[in-house]
Amino acid sequence: MIGVYGLENFGIWIFLTAIPTTLTILNFNINDAARVEMSINFNQNNENKTNEIFNNSVILTFIFVIFIILITALIISFYDFDLNILKDLNEKEINIIMFCIFLSFYLDLFNSIFKTGITFWGRNDVATYIDTFFDLFTKLLIVVSGFLFNELFFAAVALLTAAIFKIITFYFFFINYNKYLTLFSFKLISKKEILKLFKLSIPYYFTNISGVIKHSSQIIILGIFFNSQIVGSVSTLKTLFYFMPSRLFGIFFRTISYEFIKLYAEKKFSLLKEMYFNYLKLGLIFLSIFCFISIIAGEYIYNLWLNNSYKVDFLILILIIFDVIFFIMAESVISVSRSLNKFFKVSFFQIMINLIIILISCLFFYFQKSYYFLFIFNLTGSILIMFYSIHFTKKFMKKNLI
Repeated sequence: MIGVYGLENFGIWIFLTAIPTTLTILNFNINDAARVEMSINFNQNNENKTNEIFNNSVILTFIFVIFIILITALIISFYDFDLNILKDLNEKEINIIMFCIFLSFYLDLFNSIFKTGITFWGRNDVATYIDTFFDLFTKLLIVVSGFLFNELFFAAVALLTAAIFKIITFYFFFINYNKYLTLFSFKLISKKEILKLFKLSIPYYFTNISGVIKHSSQIIILGIFFNSQIVGSVSTLKTLFYFMPSRLFGIFFRTISYEFIKLYAEKKFSLLKEMYFNYLKLGLIFLSIFCFISIIAGEYIYNLWLNNSYKVDFLILILIIFDVIFFIMAESVISVSRSLNKFFKVSFFQIMINLIIILISCLFFYFQKSYYFLFIFNLTGSILIMFYSIHFTKKFMKKNLI
């Protein structure tokens, strides 16, 4: 995208797309908690309860998406986006681009319903393939639009077009792959089940907010205090050295998570613990390989990928690499408790750490125009979260898997 749209427009694009992502702080992410409860009941052959959980999660998802749409409408109506980073776009262009980006974001929120219906019984591969395909398809469509028109307006239209095809695809696979779920079966709606799902979703909500604060909010803050060049540089470094390894490891976690749930439902605790420790060993091997390659050849790979568009700041690169290593280690440690919807304390600790980091960073940016502090604080926070995760997991294993 950089080669087609240029560094300035790329930085603006990253900034604009970070705005709706930040609004996920208003989304309770009901579907992750629902999927776990559905998987447990599915493995206990309780089909009616599984369908009940699913339908209540659908209703809650619609409520939260409508709420986010209303908040978005207020933001767009009353905020003029008169920022230095957007100085090259007129008001009409900004409004149209924002409309396409936000609508794409809403459609992706609804995709979570269909993902739940596809994955609760172990078919994580289908959702992963669809997500991967459309991630590549979206990027390709945006690049092609850039070659043809070289305007961010058409990039936004391309994003929306891909989002429409993506939700149609997810719906098609939901219809063909789900075993017995029904959509909008209102007789299954239960106030008790809604409240239970709402409660179980709180740790996922905290985790989601932590991610938004650490990534999307930080990109917006960098855009406010610095410029599009820095936004683009940080975003691309994180894409390659933070999001890519965490996403790869996330695919592995979603696959083994179902196995954790199944063994827990069948009360095979010894086998579950054995699988868990093997999972941790594989995680350490993965992180060791990633760390070695990134430090030795990371700068070369990054420059090759972006054709030397940005000058690599090696200190920032190292801080990002070790930040994601400790992040993945912490996520691996709590993998069993997270698979079973029992990780509230860790999620609360995460959000507190990331809130403190963002507040301290803003203060530093006012008095010291250096963004190095942000990445030092991020790494420190990830280390603290990892040690707390180890402490929490020791207590959890003794209490729940004996």
